[in-house]
Amino acid sequence: AIDLHKPSETSSIPQSLLDVAPHLAKLQSQVSADLHIAKTWELRQEYGKERIVDSLIDLGQLQRVKDPISRAMWKLVIMDHYVDFEKLYATLDKAYDHNDELKDFLAGFSLVKKDHPVARRLILSESDWSRTFDAWTAAVVIFYPHWETELSSYRGRILDFFRSLPGAASVAIQFDRDA
Repeated sequence: AIDLHKPSETSSIPQSLLDVAPHLAKLQSQVSADLHIAKTWELRQEYGKERIVDSLIDLGQLQRVKDPISRAMWKLVIMDHYVDFEKLYATLDKAYDHNDELKDFLAGFSLVKKDHPVARRLILSESDWSRTFDAWTAAVVIFYPHWETELSSYRGRILDFFRSLPGAASVAIQFDRDA
């Protein structure tokens, strides 16, 4: 188990800061009580180390998954960042270029192809949502396998919501978006 009571290599809060802000240590210890969050934190810290993420993206893209996702989406998943399902859904199109990482230009600007990372595709039905959720889940559990049971349970609850509101898929989609 991870001991978040004391700073370690995986802790992002230096001891010098904890010395002047002891309330942060208390917050850290509260998180350590949840092994699920602690495991996610540990993996996320390791995945975020210098130059590791690119190797992990390559590894992700080599996996046999039903719906391959783009490099940009893999990076968000690996770093445990928010994934916009409308952007993810756009990447599921067979014509989408999965090597879609932004190219640095100047002073914080990037060159972007018209149809890439910023591309969106509306999720309008239970089928659209399921395909997108399943693609996202497949990617997440490759790098965070301890999330599989929770994501499966969540999927079931959302599908029950879709089926309890026939003809009102937008309500279930919005509920998931707000969750």
